[in-house]
This record gives sequence, structure tokens and C-alpha cells, in this order.
Amino acid sequence: MLLLDAGDSLNSNQWPSQQSQGKSVVEAMNLMGYDAMALGEGDLQLGAEVLRQRMADATFPFLSANVEWEGELFAQPYVIKEMNGRQVAIIGLTGMVSNAMHGFQVGDPLAAAQAVVAGLRAQTDVIIILLVHVGQAMEQQLLREVEGIDVIVGGTQPRTARALWDESAGVLILPSEQPSPGHAGRLIGVARLSFDGSGRLTGHESQMVSLMPDFADDLELMILLQRYKQQ
Repeated sequence: MLLLDAGDSLNSNQWPSQQSQGKSVVEAMNLMGYDAMALGEGDLQLGAEVLRQRMADATFPFLSANVEWEGELFAQPYVIKEMNGRQVAIIGLTGMVSNAMHGFQVGDPLAAAQAVVAGLRAQTDVIIILLVHVGQAMEQQLLREVEGIDVIVGGTQPRTARALWDESAGVLILPSEQPSPGHAGRLIGVARLSFDGSGRLTGHESQMVSLMPDFADDLELMILLQRYKQQ
């Protein structure tokens, strides 16, 4: 199982994330066992120093193959997970901004994806997942122009409640939560994917699960929230 976040999760105007500059979010994600998070444009607004602190707090990698700081990649471009005897590469991509944001330079996500995917495919036979916060237009461009990707997990609005399968490209685009002000975290996207022995996607099913009150509260997360209330 993989638990992924497609970005813009740290920089919030809601308590306690705003007061803790995203630290409370990272601590909660640690407790839930996240495998990776893509950097979104909103996360960059925290600045390099704070983001480095959040990276140090996290037990999972922050990913972006196209965000640079002082000429160097700011985060890991990808991470490789071993699942059922196969290697799964998760590549992070961040949407471009019109100007440098808080000292960050955000390069072309398409060019970054093409370079990283080609390098991974040359090394070994892997399942490629793009974890992106780039917008739907760029998602479509990625599936058309980057050869070798299997799945795109996107994190920008508007989202559909169903997975989008592009048969000609052989790429599945999975929806993430459809956030609205004050309601982030009330929906979670769940997908089950099947691959054959060669790594080809052979089946999929997905749904948006609404975290209604009938889901029991998690004790560790409640303790974390209570700790912030007492500060």
C-alpha cells in the first residue's frame, strides 16, 4: 500500500497548521505513515528555511524534480519503493509560477519528467508514478509527451471523483481530495491497481471516501491535536 500527498498541504490559514508553519501537518502525516509528498506551489510560500525544518521533521520524503534553490534541486526528485517484488518509482513535480517564489526557481515540469523518467527506465524495469501539483492541462501534456509513465496522482482543482484512463497512452490519472476552504481532509482518494508480470497496468478501481463521523477517531491523532490545543 502507498499513502501519497500531491502537495499544498503545509501552508494553511487554518489552526494549528498556520501557527506551527505546517509542523502539525507533518506530525500527523508521520503518524499516518505517509510514503511521499509532492511540493506544491503553496508549500513554497513557507520559504526555504521553514521547508527544510519540515523535511527534517518528516519520516517520509518531500519530492520535486523541478524546484531549485541556488541552482540545486531543493528536494529529492523521486523515491523508489519495493512492492510485491517490483520497484515503484514515485516522482514529484511542482507547478510553475510566473516569478521566482521566495527564492525558489521552478523549472518546466514536462522537461523534468522527461529527463527523470528516461533515466529511471534506462536503469531498470520500474512502475512509474508521477505525484504532481501541476494542474489538469499539464497532466494531460505529461501523459501525452512523457513515454513510460503508468500513473499520475494529481493535486489541483477542479478534480473529478473518478479515475481517468487514457487507453492510447496507457496512463491512469487518479483524483485526489477535492478541497474547499475549511474542509481539507474530509475526503480521501482510494485506488486499487493491478499489474501483470511485466509491470503493465491491467486493472484499476478507485473511489473518493468521505471521512464521516462514523469513522472512529484515531487516538494518536487526537492526542496530537490536544497537545496543540494546550500550547
